[in-house]
Amino acid sequence: MQFSQKVQRISGRLLNAITVAFVVLLAGMIVIVGNSLWQNQRLLDELHHITEERGQRIQLASDLLEAAYNRHQTMVNQVITDDPFERDDLMMAYHRWGNRVGEVRAALNERVTEDSARAKLQEQDALIPEIVRLQDQVVDLAAREEIAPAMAILSERLFDLDREFDSSIEALRAHERAQMEAAAERAGEVGAHTQRFMLVFGGGGVVFALALILLTRRTLVTMHHDLREQASQLDEAGRQLQHEASHDPLTGLPNRRAFYKRLQDAIAWSQRTGEAFSVGFIDLDQFKPVNDRFGHAAGDELLGVVARRLEEALSEPACVARVGGDEFAVLLFGEHSTEAEGKRLQAAVSRPVRLAAGEVTLAMTLGWASGPGDGDPDELLGRADRAMYGLKAGRGT
Repeated sequence: MQFSQKVQRISGRLLNAITVAFVVLLAGMIVIVGNSLWQNQRLLDELHHITEERGQRIQLASDLLEAAYNRHQTMVNQVITDDPFERDDLMMAYHRWGNRVGEVRAALNERVTEDSARAKLQEQDALIPEIVRLQDQVVDLAAREEIAPAMAILSERLFDLDREFDSSIEALRAHERAQMEAAAERAGEVGAHTQRFMLVFGGGGVVFALALILLTRRTLVTMHHDLREQASQLDEAGRQLQHEASHDPLTGLPNRRAFYKRLQDAIAWSQRTGEAFSVGFIDLDQFKPVNDRFGHAAGDELLGVVARRLEEALSEPACVARVGGDEFAVLLFGEHSTEAEGKRLQAAVSRPVRLAAGEVTLAMTLGWASGPGDGDPDELLGRADRAMYGLKAGRGT
């Protein structure tokens, strides 16, 4: 009887010990699983916050690039236009874009906290006073129709300062995107590490905990998939931002900045190979009456049709870009008959266009310049622009 009681006591203690061990094991698993889930959720929340915050900074940097470029371009257009009324309109646009530059920089200053990023803003702070002084000087010279001194300031001083300013903004965007990608990579590594740990831990568990381990694994796999999806979305957002920075959102064509880059590449290619190229500047005739009669939505639709027709009419290899409201630029590589290309482009544009608001027939004026010239993109595009305005003025349009 005593032996039986002793066996029962030992069995009871052993059962209690096994029960406690299983309870402790189960509690430990629950704690670890709960902590892992919490860490993954925190990581997802942090990644989401980083995506939004740095995405906004990248967008602000893109807006700053656009505003600085448009301020510079309205200043250049004041120099090359012969129309005093247009010059007044450009002066107003010049001040509006200047205000926009200030607003975007103020927003960036509020959001940027890292020392390296703030250093880029300080580089811009060092450049802005001189850029603004020279731009105002060019505008004043243009207002007095002193074109030669204004062009000299543009080509000898402002071009390099603007390029340095743009490079600083591009470096800021690259920094923000690198931080986003690093955060996504860290999140992916932590998620993968957590998944491996839980698989190993679950392998040493007991049978009754298997269902919990499998459920945990499935949850972690799902979270890891979410992290990879977030990283993929970050990459896609970066590519989209890059595309938006170099393409016109209305027509999908390369914008003026992208065209300048291709023009610089063409100059380098021509100097290296000795091959020639041609730059064309296109202005749509009587485009403003279309906007006045049918509305801006019809004008936007018409610009999209013209862009597609110009692309289809060009011989390969070639490039067409939208560089202004109703202005386009064309880049032809190698020996081409600009007269033949011009006729083909004119024929494409002059075909009637049926818009939602009605039918429209357009014409265009096209001026050419041959490259590489003196190797200055502004000068090449300016010569093509002046050739176009000369033709327009010659026929009294």
